[in-house]
Amino acid sequence: MSDLGPAVSARPAVGPTGGAGRAHHPLLFLFLFLMGAETFLVAPLLPRIAADLRTGTGAAAQVVTAYVLTYALAAPFLGALADRVPRRWSIGVGGLVFLTGNVLCAAAGSLGALTAGRAVTGLGGAAAAPALWAYLAETSPAHRRGRTLATGVAGYALGQVLGVPMGALLAQLAGWRWAFLAIAAGLGPLAVVVLVRLPGGRPGPRGPLLAGFAVWRERRVRRSLLATGALQAGRLGAYTFVGVLFARRFGFDTGQLGLLGLLAGAGALTGSLAGGQVVDLARARGRPEGLAAAGWALLFAAAAAVGLTAGRPGPALAALFVWSAAGGAFYTTQQTGLGGLDPGRRAALLSWNSTFDHLGAAVGTVLLSLLPLAGPAFVLTAVGLGLLAALLAAGSRPGRGGVGGRCQGRLQRSDGRRCGGG
Repeated sequence: MSDLGPAVSARPAVGPTGGAGRAHHPLLFLFLFLMGAETFLVAPLLPRIAADLRTGTGAAAQVVTAYVLTYALAAPFLGALADRVPRRWSIGVGGLVFLTGNVLCAAAGSLGALTAGRAVTGLGGAAAAPALWAYLAETSPAHRRGRTLATGVAGYALGQVLGVPMGALLAQLAGWRWAFLAIAAGLGPLAVVVLVRLPGGRPGPRGPLLAGFAVWRERRVRRSLLATGALQAGRLGAYTFVGVLFARRFGFDTGQLGLLGLLAGAGALTGSLAGGQVVDLARARGRPEGLAAAGWALLFAAAAAVGLTAGRPGPALAALFVWSAAGGAFYTTQQTGLGGLDPGRRAALLSWNSTFDHLGAAVGTVLLSLLPLAGPAFVLTAVGLGLLAALLAAGSRPGRGGVGGRCQGRLQRSDGRRCGGG
């Protein structure tokens, strides 16, 4: 018996793998764009929110934590549920919950109400995202799966690049509540169309609801997920303090600091698209995704070392772009590898990747906040997390005997090959 549970068919988990499924990809890319815009929207609005709700900026920051923690904790359960129902239900209902959370945020009259609204938003994201990524993976030909998921990651990053400045402008003109309402207004029609029109039948075998936790028995999956957590801890943990670093070291004003978000978003977008090309090429040549992910993690570590120690703004800005690009490429590679590993557990596997993405960012931020900004310990920790991610990712590739170096039963990839089949 496989460590991932009962045997699954080599057949993809839902029906349309041809044009019928791919025709709806642009709809889902737009869905991801709005989710990306909403996820990063709160940071530039915090001063206005704090002033309006008569609280400190530090206290208002808990609305970010509410989203991240709710998403991270709920995703494994909702990802397992998403493997038991048609994809459109998880995506559409999750989108409506996400929408509801934004309406609650817009109507919030207190910090507690706003925090609760963000928690509801995180719950909706945890329900929709794993099924959405799984649908993109299983409705794409194996040789193009990396590029399809890369486009999704790019759409999410584009939400940061374009959506956040647009939301901030709307907040400046009409108030911060309208930024949340705009996200809700855009997402509502998309969620309804997904519920009504998205093709695809019920996923494959229906195991226990907690079967998604069994993925931790599989060495390859375990190392891959820990690699995601380590990389995001270094990448996003260090990025949290980039604004303060550039203000202190180079004298950047508020306007200039705002451009750092655009630079990082553009880097993530560029890296995700490049990562999709690289991982598809690697798969075509029989190379494991883990080696590509390890390469991106090493690139992040090198860029972080330069960006956090550079004495001039030019090299520091270039390094920030590269480390953001490496992060986007790494995430795309991880999504592609996990999305093609087991068609009966796609949403569960991808939900765990999202959980460690969010938990890694939270842990990295807390860990680095305890160290002197850009001091030797700070730099070594951020770089060390990147190196740890590279080591874990490289060790997650299948060995000659199968996944994790030994054949563990019936684990199958979505291309029909048995464990360790490349």
